[in-house]
Amino acid sequence: MVSESKGKRFVKSQKSLHLYPKVQKAFIEVIKKFSDEEFNIATKNLILMVLHEGALGQVMHFSPKDKKFQIMQLTIPKSISIKKLKYVIAHEFGHVMQNRNWKKSDNLKLEVNADSWAKKWGFPNLNLSMNQISFFEI
Repeated sequence: MVSESKGKRFVKSQKSLHLYPKVQKAFIEVIKKFSDEEFNIATKNLILMVLHEGALGQVMHFSPKDKKFQIMQLTIPKSISIKKLKYVIAHEFGHVMQNRNWKKSDNLKLEVNADSWAKKWGFPNLNLSMNQISFFEI
């Protein structure tokens, strides 16, 4: 399992989280459930883009990357419960573990797989509709 200090270091490295203590705490709680190997895979070249509900846009500046990287984009409703927030974060990390984008032929296969990852880490599906959750990989 990942230590809390290691989780905090990752969260602190993500510039878009600096205004959201509730979201920071949820990310740390989810990350602590990862094995060290899962943490290394899930956080390698990962950039979080977290917006609060009502924000229409955000600009983030990144250092140049010479390898593939992933962006996890989350829009956080102000009234979201911590339980639901942790599930959404764990589900999105499940997509990171898949290491590829969705294709039409996948149907719901990748969503089911992402839910399996979330459940493995202790955050079972809360019956959110699949179009409430999105992940884009570059």
